[in-house]
Amino acid sequence: MEEEGNNFFKWTGRISSVLFLLLLVLSIGIVIFGIYESNNWNKRNSVEITGKNPNKPIENLHLGRITKVCGKDIQYVPLTSDSNSKGFSSGGYGNITRNVVFFVGEEMNAHWLFNTDSYLIDKIQQIKKNHIECKNEETLSIYFEIRKKDADNNGKLDNNDPITIALTSPDGLNYTEIEQDLTSVLDHSINYNTSVLTLLVQHKKLILMKKYSLKTNKKLSEKEITRIAKKQ
Repeated sequence: MEEEGNNFFKWTGRISSVLFLLLLVLSIGIVIFGIYESNNWNKRNSVEITGKNPNKPIENLHLGRITKVCGKDIQYVPLTSDSNSKGFSSGGYGNITRNVVFFVGEEMNAHWLFNTDSYLIDKIQQIKKNHIECKNEETLSIYFEIRKKDADNNGKLDNNDPITIALTSPDGLNYTEIEQDLTSVLDHSINYNTSVLTLLVQHKKLILMKKYSLKTNKKLSEKEITRIAKKQ
């Protein structure tokens, strides 16, 4: 009886080992398939970009996935390059956003955010009216963090270059830069009731809190955090 029990546990252990190996092989297969499909997506959605300089080599950029603008008949698609693309560095892995194309209305009238693909777009965020999710809500404007100039002259745009904060209308038009030459953007928040954008930013050695009206894109107030007196 004892021997039968030992055999049962032996067979159970062997079956468990086989199942574990099968799950491991299946997991590896899924990862490889995902990488393969991702590479195929990039190849299928690659476009050749030629600049104004005819001596500059042709560059392959990738069209990303379609994003719907909440509450509007508008979609946009990012144009990206690989993280090791010459003249650009994201400071990490994955693709770098270089431009955005918008499609507006039933006729899908298309236009690009910029007339150049030479910028590094760090962040694209829809500023929505009420809720977190897109259902039953409306986008008021679109928020961008962009690096436009190689300030340290190292031959590429990267995380060491200054940040520009810009806002557009939901269709990507009415582009307005509200902040330039920022060292970093520490945080930002939106008061949906008052349509006010609050920024916590670093400009050189100063830490600043700024408030902007999303209705007019005008600055409402500013406070230098580094000059706030501590309580005695």
